[in-house]
Amino acid sequence: MSLVLHYFRNSASHVVRMALEELGLPYRDELVDTASGEQHSPAFRKLNPRGLVPVVIDERSGIVLSETAAILLYLADLTGCLAPSIDDRPGRAVFLRWLFLLSNTIHADAQIQYYTERYVGTDFADRVRPKIHDRMRQHLHLVEEHIDGHGGPWLLGDTLSVCDFYLGGCVRWSLMAPRDDPLDPEAVHARPHLKALLASLETRDSVKRAFAAEGIGESSYFLAPEHIPMTTGQGK
Repeated sequence: MSLVLHYFRNSASHVVRMALEELGLPYRDELVDTASGEQHSPAFRKLNPRGLVPVVIDERSGIVLSETAAILLYLADLTGCLAPSIDDRPGRAVFLRWLFLLSNTIHADAQIQYYTERYVGTDFADRVRPKIHDRMRQHLHLVEEHIDGHGGPWLLGDTLSVCDFYLGGCVRWSLMAPRDDPLDPEAVHARPHLKALLASLETRDSVKRAFAAEGIGESSYFLAPEHIPMTTGQGK
C-alpha cells in the first residue's frame, strides 16, 4: 500500500475515503487520536501545521497533502478518473469551478454552521446561525439549478466525479449539525435533482464501505443522517 489516510470519524476525511474506495486505490488508514490531542502533536503538525484532517501521504513519491479539495484533485489526476481530463478544457473548467466552490464556500459555511460559537462567540451564535442556514439554502438552490440545466444525474452531468462525494459530505454535515439547530431537511427534499443525486450516491458500494469503515450507520447516509458529534479539527 502506498497511500495513507490520516482521519478521524465523521470528519472531512470521510469524503476522501469515499473517493479512495470508488477509485479502488489501495490505502491504509491511521486514526488520529483527538481525545489525547494527537492532532496538536509535533509529529502530526509536521504533516499539517494546522492540525487538521484529512491528510494523505503518497509513500511512493513522499508527497504529503492536506486540504480536502487538493487531495481529491490529486487522487483524480493520479488515476485519470472522477474528474475531466485536462485535455477537456470546457469540462475541466466546470469541474474546477465546482471543486473550489465546494471547498471555499459550501464547506466553509458548513463549518460556520457547525462551529458557530468558534467564529462569533456564544452571545451571537443564535443570531448568526439562521443567516448561515439561509446561505446553505442558497447554495443548494444553485446546485439544483445547475443539475437541472446540465441534465444530471451528477453534478457534472452524466459522469460521477469527486465533486459529488464532496457535495454529499457538505449536505450531510448541514443536516446533522448542530444537534439543536441543523438545517431543515426540506432544504434538500424540496430539490428533486439534488435529492436524487444523494439517493444514488448512498447506494454505491464505495460509499457503503467508507461509512462502514468509520462505524457510521446505514439508515440514510446523506438524506437523513444520524447525529454524530464531530471532533475539533474536522478540517478542510
